[in-house]
Amino acid sequence: MIQGTKAFLRKFATTVLTERLAPGPAAAAVFWGVLIGVVPIYGLQTLAALGLAIVLRLNKPLILAATFINNPFFLPFLIGGSLEAGSFLRTGKWQAWQLSAFTGAQLKNDALSWVLGSLVVGVVLGAFCAAITAAVVSWTAPAQRELRARRRFVNRTFADCASFDRGFVRWKMRLDRIFSILAAEELGTGTVVDLGCGYGMALCFTAFNQSERRLVGCDLNAHRIDVARQALSAMNVETVVCDVREFELPQAGLILILDVLQYLSAEEQLALLKRCSAALEPGGRLIFRVHDRERGLRSFFVLAFDRLLFRAEHVGRRPLMLSAEQYRDALVEAGMQVEMRRFRNLLPFAHILFLARRAAESES
Repeated sequence: MIQGTKAFLRKFATTVLTERLAPGPAAAAVFWGVLIGVVPIYGLQTLAALGLAIVLRLNKPLILAATFINNPFFLPFLIGGSLEAGSFLRTGKWQAWQLSAFTGAQLKNDALSWVLGSLVVGVVLGAFCAAITAAVVSWTAPAQRELRARRRFVNRTFADCASFDRGFVRWKMRLDRIFSILAAEELGTGTVVDLGCGYGMALCFTAFNQSERRLVGCDLNAHRIDVARQALSAMNVETVVCDVREFELPQAGLILILDVLQYLSAEEQLALLKRCSAALEPGGRLIFRVHDRERGLRSFFVLAFDRLLFRAEHVGRRPLMLSAEQYRDALVEAGMQVEMRRFRNLLPFAHILFLARRAAESES
């Protein structure tokens, strides 16, 4: 009983301390924590910080720690700076520093200046601290170190390609958040299959520190397949020009389908997902991405982009995305354990990532 309680508390503490600790969410937690700490709502700052952390899904210890910027050492400077900024906003003139400004009576008289100025000081200080936090987390977090290492590996692998192809790979690695998500996932050790592999970037990404891993990919673009063959020639890779609907799937530990399903009809999409599920080894994973139809303006942008892409490629049909429930139900019917994650890219595109897993033999 005691051991179980200790294990639970340890797991709980680890989860709380590391939740949403990517550079962006960590920076957001510090920004809001600093802003709340500067604004004169003393006695309510902890509650406000916790409430905001829950609503915005921010790292709770980080946002609480940031509110302690209002400690006794910094408090006189925060109040003085807020009064100065507020006075300038109201009158266009700076207010001379006086000890009497820190008395309760004077602060009450200058309450409006104090509140207005605290918002300005809080935003400026919050932005500064958030930038530092993002830089530190980006440099030190294990997931970010892993991502940087894998990116460098991919860029080195494609370094001898033609200028346009090399540039495309570099910008894709920078702008597409799918790679940061994959870097944080357990990608297994078995055969990797990438349906619609393009240049083979994702195959290369999964082969980091596993040069002997079997990599299998198919794509309709012959040029990109040629580039993949040349760039990955030192690896155990098999890439072919083939339609995903006709590709014979080998037994695999990991199958990737990134931005391909929208080219297929509804029946073809569901059939392909079931084929992939059947081809997975016990414990194997199927990871695929589709556009999110329920994210307002971001959904509009991604659909408009896909339609332009379909016209440029002379596809002859409009892109088709099923509902998230249809994809999930098809995977569950195939006996898969399903996790669904909504995320947005650095570009204004909204996606849903499905991480499905076939049960290991010990779990059957």
